[in-house]
Amino acid sequence: MSRSPIDTLRNEGCTLTGVLSVTGFMEDAVTVIHGPSGCTHHNASLLHASLAEIDEVHIPCLLSSNILEEEVIFGGEDALLHTLDAAEARSPSLICVVSTCIADTIGDDCAALCRQKRSMPVIHIPGAGFLGGGFSEGIRNALTSLLTLADSDSSTHDDSVLIVGEKNLEYEAEENFSEICRLLSLLDLAPGIRFVRRAPVSDCQKIGSAPVAIMREPSLLPVGSILSSRFNTHVIPGFPVGTKGTSGFLQKLGEYTGIDPRSAIHDEEGLIADLYCSFDDLRCESIRLNRAGADPATIMAAESAINSLGMKIRSEGYPLPLPYDPPIGISGTRRMLNAWRRCLSHA
Repeated sequence: MSRSPIDTLRNEGCTLTGVLSVTGFMEDAVTVIHGPSGCTHHNASLLHASLAEIDEVHIPCLLSSNILEEEVIFGGEDALLHTLDAAEARSPSLICVVSTCIADTIGDDCAALCRQKRSMPVIHIPGAGFLGGGFSEGIRNALTSLLTLADSDSSTHDDSVLIVGEKNLEYEAEENFSEICRLLSLLDLAPGIRFVRRAPVSDCQKIGSAPVAIMREPSLLPVGSILSSRFNTHVIPGFPVGTKGTSGFLQKLGEYTGIDPRSAIHDEEGLIADLYCSFDDLRCESIRLNRAGADPATIMAAESAINSLGMKIRSEGYPLPLPYDPPIGISGTRRMLNAWRRCLSHA
């Protein structure tokens, strides 16, 4: 075996949860979880709590095949077929079947059952992580499986930019999307399909029409490789982190779209200068960062802001928080600096 229980990730969360963070945000799809009811109950509760924390009221439609002891011994394919019938009766545009650790362990052929003819597409998404994998792998599995819905021979061409793999459970998902929209507008470009965030299933068929795709983060590059090989899509590996990343982001966009980015980069550099001027009160402050468990990209963006403001990192300095996810562009950096300002006002 190429994987063993020793390889199992312990710091990322369940692969199944990663899958659901994608399929649960398709407007007209139903997700069938092939496994014990506990898998569905746990993830429904987790999604409900996570969405409530970011003021979301949308709860994904999840159905469980409810595997019990009998199915574990004799196989759970009949239970899955029964649940697929129930899902089909809801008349969704798509059924996503996610196999869990139990389903993979007992050897149910979920992919074969998904190929049986129904009145709507049914796709299988691997969601078991018991021999390795984690939340991020679940996201990649979901996006890769949904790519099979894309029209390979699409004759339509869209000049808008494809956005891939937004973090649907992230508190600042819409703010980060707005920052990407702002950067695109500097080159007179517009965002197109959001793959997948609050999108209809029909959008999946058209994702090959965009000339450029922006990955939410570099971990999604395997998905970008498929887009590149199937549709000749130019792929930008991630949202720009901090203020240092925006100029390179605009440069790459200009290269892929044939638009001269020099004017946009000049304007962006002026906005960055204005940003740091607006936080002039933080200059020369003595601070320290808690780097434990922080994303390296977050640390780099924070250090860039610290250097731009002439702040001093000292062991006795006031402790400043780091954002959980790397700050995206100017707006993400502004939120980080505002958080620091609030902390220092209480020092």
